[in-house]
Amino acid sequence: MVQRDITGIGSVARLAEYVPAIDRYDLLLGLIPIAFAVAGLAGLVLDLSVETALLGGVAVASLALFDGLIRRPPTGLRNA
Repeated sequence: MVQRDITGIGSVARLAEYVPAIDRYDLLLGLIPIAFAVAGLAGLVLDLSVETALLGGVAVASLALFDGLIRRPPTGLRNA
C-alpha cells in the first residue's frame, strides 16, 4: 500500500510540474467554460437578456471548437 502525503496539495512546486504538460488543446477546452462565464457576467453588468449573453458565449466557444477541430486539428499522439 502506498502512503500519500496530502498536506501540500496546493503547493507552487507541484503546480509548476504540470505547466509544461499543458498544450494548445487543453487551453482551447478551458476556453469554452470561461467564454460562458464571461458572457454571463457581461450580461449581468450590461443588463442584457440571458439569451443574448449566452449567444455571445456560444459564439466564442464555437470559434474555439472550430479552431481546434477543423482549422488546426490534432495530428496524432505526441510521444508515439
